[in-house]
Amino acid sequence: MGIRPPAGPDPAAVLDPDLALAARGIAGAVAVRLGELVPALRASGDDGSEPHLLIDEVSMDPADPLDPFTLIACLQAHDAYVAARGRPGAASPGAIALARLLTWAARAEMLGRAPLVVWIGPASRRPDTADGHTVTATVRLTGADGPVRAVAVAVVT
Repeated sequence: MGIRPPAGPDPAAVLDPDLALAARGIAGAVAVRLGELVPALRASGDDGSEPHLLIDEVSMDPADPLDPFTLIACLQAHDAYVAARGRPGAASPGAIALARLLTWAARAEMLGRAPLVVWIGPASRRPDTADGHTVTATVRLTGADGPVRAVAVAVVT
């Protein structure tokens, strides 16, 4: 089943169709980058079923509210990434956290000078030598086995 948005209206239904299309375009580029970063996939169940996780929150520090455009881009990038890994329907919380940072950077590029990402990855692997401004994305999800959390960090200049 993979990762799904919280209950409520479909994020694409609240956006202008052209904006939803732009979000999907960003998702394609983000999915390619996720393929380079290779975040982990959650294990399949004993019966081979894919985990089902529901998004509780996707936040950033510094604060950047999650909007329907960004949510569409993150979910589409995640789904394309797990499909490219040969496990359509799989779940990768780390991919959602990384997609949040990459989507933020792509949107910033649309508005002007893009932040240069010096390093990106799991917070626990941030090298001491990575100098720049830190942007953190945190994802909280709920699954059958309880809460799941993923944190990704980008160091930008």
